[in-house]
Amino acid sequence: WVAVMLMIAGLVAKSPLGATPYGVSHYTVLGGALLGLGAYVNGACVFGSVARLGSGEYVFLLTPFGYFAGVKLFDLAFKVEPAALPDMGSAPHLPTIVLSAMALYALARLARVLWWTAVRDRPHGAPTLWDPHEATLVIGITFAVMLLGVGHWTYPELLSDLAKGKLDDTAWRIALFAALLLGSRLGGFRHGMVGWIKPTSTRIKTCLIGGAMMGVGGALVPGGNDGLVLVGLPFLMPYALVALATMVAVIALAIWSQRFLPKSTA
Repeated sequence: WVAVMLMIAGLVAKSPLGATPYGVSHYTVLGGALLGLGAYVNGACVFGSVARLGSGEYVFLLTPFGYFAGVKLFDLAFKVEPAALPDMGSAPHLPTIVLSAMALYALARLARVLWWTAVRDRPHGAPTLWDPHEATLVIGITFAVMLLGVGHWTYPELLSDLAKGKLDDTAWRIALFAALLLGSRLGGFRHGMVGWIKPTSTRIKTCLIGGAMMGVGGALVPGGNDGLVLVGLPFLMPYALVALATMVAVIALAIWSQRFLPKSTA
């Protein structure tokens, strides 16, 4: 849905809109591996950290601090910038009739989600539950609208820019980050998650360390997990496919290897 909306917007605006492609190198693989390992250590990726916060696990507020620290330390130590490929920056071209059909289908799907949400039978006062397809449909369309309206606003990109001293539109982007966290917590309250889960010392460490690892990974693979999933992947960018495949493989390997480790008593 992100790709469709950006292609349609590019057609209407008569200008290319899409993902900025980057070269594929050993940094791409290393960045994907660190994103995966960091997510495993943290207990959630940058998406999941917001969801865990919404469930009352306030310790995941430390993950963004770890992410910021990871980007900052990496920038100070190495100052490696992924190589962009500007000549390939336009969105894929599709005929107008195909884009129009895809747009109509997207709107029909969204209308069905909203209508089904309104008429679905559920106990009085019970919150509406969306299935993953419905939820990600809304996330994708909302993300594309935000991207077209205010540009790259996601919190990993915000933290990366702050760590590198890029302060353009900082106040506005921080407000959007706060709105994201507030929306997540309101969702938790709506589903009865009104309390908070007391953090352990181990969890505090894993959020900071895992966040820092994801920050380094995000410095090597621009946009981090958000940018890969919501921009790079929809446009089938090679760097995004390589980084995501590496990230998933590392997470799977970490989970598989856990069965051979002694049980923790923490």
